[in-house]
Amino acid sequence: MRLDMRGAASEAGFANPELIGKIAKTAVWVFTIVVSANQLGIAVALINTLFMGVVGALSLALGLAFGLGGRDTAAKIVSKWYCELDSDKLKIATSEISDQSRTREKRN
Repeated sequence: MRLDMRGAASEAGFANPELIGKIAKTAVWVFTIVVSANQLGIAVALINTLFMGVVGALSLALGLAFGLGGRDTAAKIVSKWYCELDSDKLKIATSEISDQSRTREKRN
């Protein structure tokens, strides 16, 4: 397993394929042990609670890392949307003014 992951990571051009292989191997072993203990009925509630806690903690950590790491990019995107919205508001306002002036001209 580790060799497969290391080879795939190396071919993909990752900086440290050995680390990715070790992480994959460890993740498979941990998951195997958790599932085995659960199937054998060994401390099912405790193992399920710990597993859910670890998955929740990893999700929170990844969400925070992505959110904080992409904060500047998100600010640029929102700023661009705001500028486009202001531009659209200006176009709508100008269109309404020109429509009103055309209507007045037709009445006269």
